[in-house]
Amino acid sequence: MKDVIEIRGARENNLKNITLQIPKYKLVVLTGPSGSGKSTLALDTLQRECQRQYMESMGMTAETVAKPKVDSIVGLSPSISVGQHVTNRNPRSTVGTVTDIHTYLRLVYEKLGERPCPRCGTRFMPSGRAIAAFGSR
Repeated sequence: MKDVIEIRGARENNLKNITLQIPKYKLVVLTGPSGSGKSTLALDTLQRECQRQYMESMGMTAETVAKPKVDSIVGLSPSISVGQHVTNRNPRSTVGTVTDIHTYLRLVYEKLGERPCPRCGTRFMPSGRAIAAFGSR
């Protein structure tokens, strides 16, 4: 796997043949003045191509997701796009609850996590209940 996402020749909306590398496994922030192409790069180029590649990998036709105007994008991983609009008025909502990723993380921790006994330090292994419950959905 590459440690960067390489974008070559992005021409979507107001992007003018942009070529860049974005490091993976790091927090990356896109900044710039209004109209400079931040949302176009993140949503109309990267997210759309992630979605298109994912659908193709699952054997689904990606006709509903148009290929972005770009020469090439290399090094993409699956992603989640969270829009800026408010979907829930609950002040305790987070990215995890809005995207429902917290459910899957809870399952991973229940299946793989170990819990130490607070008194004797004995480690309790996962029971596997979560995967059985998840599989029955």
